[in-house]
Amino acid sequence: MAAMKPLNFRQIELFTTLMEQKTVSAAAVELNISQPAASKLLRHLEIDTGLELFERAKGRLWPTAEARTLYEELSCLYHSLNKIEDVVQAIRRRKNRELVIGVLPALSTGFISRATALYLEKNENVFLNIVSLPSVDILRGLTSKTIDVGVIGSQQQTDGITCVSLMERPMVCIMPRGHPLAAQTIITPHHLTNVPFISFSVESLTAQLVRDIFQQENATLNIAHVVNTAPLLLSLVSAGLGVSIVHPFYIPSDDTNIIVREFSPAVKFKFRVCYLVEKKSDSLTRRFSDIVRLLD
Repeated sequence: MAAMKPLNFRQIELFTTLMEQKTVSAAAVELNISQPAASKLLRHLEIDTGLELFERAKGRLWPTAEARTLYEELSCLYHSLNKIEDVVQAIRRRKNRELVIGVLPALSTGFISRATALYLEKNENVFLNIVSLPSVDILRGLTSKTIDVGVIGSQQQTDGITCVSLMERPMVCIMPRGHPLAAQTIITPHHLTNVPFISFSVESLTAQLVRDIFQQENATLNIAHVVNTAPLLLSLVSAGLGVSIVHPFYIPSDDTNIIVREFSPAVKFKFRVCYLVEKKSDSLTRRFSDIVRLLD
């Protein structure tokens, strides 16, 4: 008995697609080949395996028991090979023209869309992979080299990472439309005594700055709810569940339910664009950092 010839990828691809698409013509369309070419591949597959994989009746192919058994074994292999191809393509993109950007959730809409649009105007054919993460996770990604450049709010210093300050602004007080304090042009900590306050989590820099200024002013901070992202905080304020103090860049221009007032004494908050020291000479990273600073 002659030894079975090894199957090649094209045969596995044709057989798996044929089992899933049911007809040779549909399989040929899926694989972007002619129907005669698909039929020829199928004939060679049956010859090489020594198996009768399909019964021909009334102009159609009907899988045999051997075909169904073979499909159970080959389908997982075929789809796994496709995943490997996806990984290879991703590696090629990253090697050549991919930039992985980490950005705070609060800046993942208006700010990052403006930055990337301006960046792509000057850097065509760059594949951008944008991930929205807390500052601490962006710093971890930079350190592990899974992120190329990040825009963070944390002022934490990390060895091997260069950070440039940008968008330093006085924080503002936000409140829902119709709130009694909306009549004030400037809000102070004493105005907010006993007023339900929406705070970021205690370890965040914004929460620390707000807590410090209330202590300095000998005012009471009435924390009603704690959140870990700016979009969530804004949604609670917009829904009338309290007031808050945030960087003005957090506030969407299209939310008419949020009223913004100056806060005094001024508490400045800044973001930072960060990248690995060794990435400083990387043209894609450097150009993105330059674009971000242009939006300051």
